[in-house]
Amino acid sequence: MKRVSAAALLLASLACGACSPSQVFAPEVMEGVDEEFDFSRWRALPNQDEGKKVELGGAILQSDVKSDAVTIVLRQLPIVKHPAYGPKDTGKRSGEFAATFPGTLEPKFLQRGNRVIVVGTTKLAKVVVVDDIPRSLPNLEVRCLHIWNTGGREIADFPSFGAGYETLENQTWCASK
Repeated sequence: MKRVSAAALLLASLACGACSPSQVFAPEVMEGVDEEFDFSRWRALPNQDEGKKVELGGAILQSDVKSDAVTIVLRQLPIVKHPAYGPKDTGKRSGEFAATFPGTLEPKFLQRGNRVIVVGTTKLAKVVVVDDIPRSLPNLEVRCLHIWNTGGREIADFPSFGAGYETLENQTWCASK
């Protein structure tokens, strides 16, 4: 009887774990993240909040690959937990920001529309060219980022199991210290 109840408890905990949102970054990456960060304020006054560690979600608008770094321009999106964990397009425009990663990323993950969660430190505004127009955008120095290769679709549109379903590629990169 004890074996049956222990097995049932194990199955129940595994089932609950499968339903809970997964955290894409290790706890040490999330240490010190400003949980009360105001994106709207940062967007309006990007040079006044330099040095804050933040976590932001977004959709890729474009990327600029150099030999030693990648600058990604993102449209900010809220990070949601349901129906699937990750950035979700709610239809509200909240602005753009730049995220600079000191390293290289696989080109297929840099496609327009892919969803991203980034943890980094706010830096001075950066001038980037968006649609052939130079713009000054709030800028993050990336510590770690996680990209879902969604091609512009919502993460929840990709069932995670079963025959005939499309697998959602996703990957995490962290800057070397």
